[in-house]
Amino acid sequence: MRLKHFYINWFVFVYAMYCYFNKGIAYTFLAELTWLMGILLMITQFRTLEFSWDRKLKLLLAWLGIGIIYTVRGLKQYPIIDVIRDSFIVNYSWFVLIVFFMKDELPLLKQKIANVYKWFPLIVTICFQLKTIFPDLIEISLFGGIPFFLYKNGDLACHLLVATFFMMNGAIKMRLRYSLLNVILIGYLFLITATYNRGGMLSYIIGLSAFLFFSRKTPLAQKYFSYLKFIPIILIIALPIYLNTKETEQTAGRKIGIEQLKNNVTSIVKRGTEQNGLDENVVWRLVWWGKIVDYTFLGPYFFHGKGLGVNLSVDDDIHMEDDSLRSPHNFHLNILARFGVPIFFLWIFFLFTLFIQFKNKQVSPEYLTYLSIILAFFINATFDVSLEGPMSAFPCWTFVGIAFATEVFGKEEAHA
Repeated sequence: MRLKHFYINWFVFVYAMYCYFNKGIAYTFLAELTWLMGILLMITQFRTLEFSWDRKLKLLLAWLGIGIIYTVRGLKQYPIIDVIRDSFIVNYSWFVLIVFFMKDELPLLKQKIANVYKWFPLIVTICFQLKTIFPDLIEISLFGGIPFFLYKNGDLACHLLVATFFMMNGAIKMRLRYSLLNVILIGYLFLITATYNRGGMLSYIIGLSAFLFFSRKTPLAQKYFSYLKFIPIILIIALPIYLNTKETEQTAGRKIGIEQLKNNVTSIVKRGTEQNGLDENVVWRLVWWGKIVDYTFLGPYFFHGKGLGVNLSVDDDIHMEDDSLRSPHNFHLNILARFGVPIFFLWIFFLFTLFIQFKNKQVSPEYLTYLSIILAFFINATFDVSLEGPMSAFPCWTFVGIAFATEVFGKEEAHA
């Protein structure tokens, strides 16, 4: 029990590091170390494991088994490093089972993760302001040559949604003045991420909207609706801070300002603006995605895909400035390209069994909260290389595990 308690504290510490510093610590491999520690603990305490053997978990176990098979297949053709790296498109899913391993301390785990978001808006804002005030800090890298203050804006939007939920449902407990500061900083950071990343903006808005719609008749949702009237006030307060933020770098030609925000919003539903490279940023994705659909659904990789270990950007003849990009900016089409059509449909069926729970009137508002967070992560992964790396995959699959475990063991807590 003492070892498990230590692991929970370590788990939350590593979670906090990725939440606060994102890509800047990706090459510490802390998530992968935590993953390995969790699996070893599960093996040593196998008899204490208890799972919910429903359809969702069975599909997940099938997914993990497929990952093992494709890893073995890939090792026969490609370098071991490339195969192992690509295999984590599946392997990060083991965090779901690792959360089940911590089921005895599930309330403690959930509260500790909520506490991480107590400081999230302030820490991320300070880091962002530091690199605007001192531009030379952008060049500082501590691990793997990646700038320490580099934060992916799509991931930022997902974490902002988590912080928003925990602020509104009372999981984060602070004095009123600190709560107000957090809310303003969330508004400010949302404007920042909406400037640089349309997928992140959609992730936040759709995730929050999904919860409000499917839980609209619950007391918690009614409480949330009462907060919505304050959104314009929050944005009005946050807007001067946003407009006075110095430009540190431009992503695809985008820069801080009202015009950019307007372009980002309108470009989601309107093509042909050709402003700040927004349309061009869509075109190369569509070209790549079209190639993947062509050689899977209509080509030789229908049944088995291209497998793990292959650099898809090279093999698909997609010319990118960043040679490190191995996979398309879409997690689901990455699965299609690497595993083929049958397994792609298995993945889609898993998503269906997961998100159909939105319509289940028996699930709790807490479960719907986790489901909305997971939805946001998967939306973000539809437009970016996201769940292929630990910065997004670690928190996403952790919340999947928490949702599954809460669905089963939360009922036991309620009757305890």
